[in-house]
Amino acid sequence: MYKMRKLLITLVVLNIFLIFMNVVKNVAYTDDYPLTEKDIPPLEVIRETPRLGYSAHRATGASSCYTIGPYYSENTAHSLAGSIRKYGLEVTIRSMRTKETLNYLVYIPNIESEQEAKTIVKDLWKQNVDNGKVVPKGPHKNTVTLGFFKTLDKAKRQTEYVRYLGYDARYTGRKIVKRVYWIDYDEPLGTGTPVMTWSNDINPDANPQIIPRTCDQRAWYGKGAFVNVPPENQ
Repeated sequence: MYKMRKLLITLVVLNIFLIFMNVVKNVAYTDDYPLTEKDIPPLEVIRETPRLGYSAHRATGASSCYTIGPYYSENTAHSLAGSIRKYGLEVTIRSMRTKETLNYLVYIPNIESEQEAKTIVKDLWKQNVDNGKVVPKGPHKNTVTLGFFKTLDKAKRQTEYVRYLGYDARYTGRKIVKRVYWIDYDEPLGTGTPVMTWSNDINPDANPQIIPRTCDQRAWYGKGAFVNVPPENQ
């Protein structure tokens, strides 16, 4: 029994000695063979910075600069601007208010009495002008309205026909104020960026124009200016 205990103690001591020798050996190995060579500097971590898009103001070569619009949808304008940025070009979106003709009203003004106005409406009805109405009150009281027309051409034809019948017909455009969006972008001369193709893919009904501008003429409509934009689908 005593011999067995002595043998176990001896084995434990030997194991401890072997573990100690392995640790010393590993430390010596690391000291003899460094992980990096002395003449090579350590790697530096560089944080990635966003790449600036192409701009005529920073370019060293010749550039072409354009404005595309108008867009009546903010989502359409921002989607197209995103496509242009992905192509590597700098983009500026400008928004402004514009007066747009909603439709055209044909009317006969300056009628002295309500009875006379009603008589005119009845007479025009006999001549196939069946949309006449008398304004009952307000600053345009007793005016005869002859309908709203989506296009200027139709309003003019209706006006001329009523004048032919002997009445002083006139027309006027009804305007509304809307917000529109224009996109400015620059490109290297001769690039031919397919911006119009992207615009048609995003919104086929937008019907914008690409307008060349001088490259130092950013926001050339002027801040806060009104731009007369022809209405869509008259």
